[in-house]
Amino acid sequence: MKTSLLEKIKQDLRALRLKDMADILENALEDAHRKKQGHLEFLDRLVQQQRRAMAERSLDRRVKQAKFPRKMTFENFDWGFQPALNVEYVKDLMQLDFISKRQAVLILGKTGTGKTHIATALGIKACQAGYRVLFFRLQNLLSLLYATLADDTTDEVIAGIARSHLLIIDHVDFIRTKNDYPSLLLDLVSACHQRVAMIFTTKISLEQWGEALGSPSITHAIVDRILHHARIINIRPGGRSYRTEGPHAPKLEETQELKS
Repeated sequence: MKTSLLEKIKQDLRALRLKDMADILENALEDAHRKKQGHLEFLDRLVQQQRRAMAERSLDRRVKQAKFPRKMTFENFDWGFQPALNVEYVKDLMQLDFISKRQAVLILGKTGTGKTHIATALGIKACQAGYRVLFFRLQNLLSLLYATLADDTTDEVIAGIARSHLLIIDHVDFIRTKNDYPSLLLDLVSACHQRVAMIFTTKISLEQWGEALGSPSITHAIVDRILHHARIINIRPGGRSYRTEGPHAPKLEETQELKS
């Protein structure tokens, strides 16, 4: 094949948005000649390369759009570290059937026990399965919704969030609250209820949510919707701190250096 024709085909592939096929075309041709591959085998290599690259880019976009705090996956989670964790139950959730069933998952446990890691890892796994995921800390989410009151775009923003497949709300805790926060959260949870799968992480009891948000009556309605067909991971009292004692925690020597 003439070089000019090879370059023309590459340009045509890129014009058709098949950049990854164009990138490997020359090597694929050389391999096909050396291995005496048939036309279909050669074409299959090009197509599979394009499909893999498109899938990787699509996954990267979903992960970026989710806005996870860090890349915390089950591959870098120490399953043997946390004796208070029901590992079998978490691995059952990894099948992601709670997303297709539009259920809520509530992860309870004291600070540092791995709640955010589990929630994020489930979210990344959902992204890998092709689901649209959004991740928020509760304080940031409510600040965002509160800001929409100024230009009357609350319904629009809530509708946008409710178009995701999985909504993760991390750090449900005592926050800097405002009078409108409880009703805004109720509006969001109501919009997502039985339409969007949700994950909540919290270190406080459900009874304390009303005090944390500032309205026990509205919070009761929120909790009622969350607990409807909910899946619960309860990292029982006494669970070790994954953050300070886990495999990625600072070593003792590092901690002493920071103090000195």
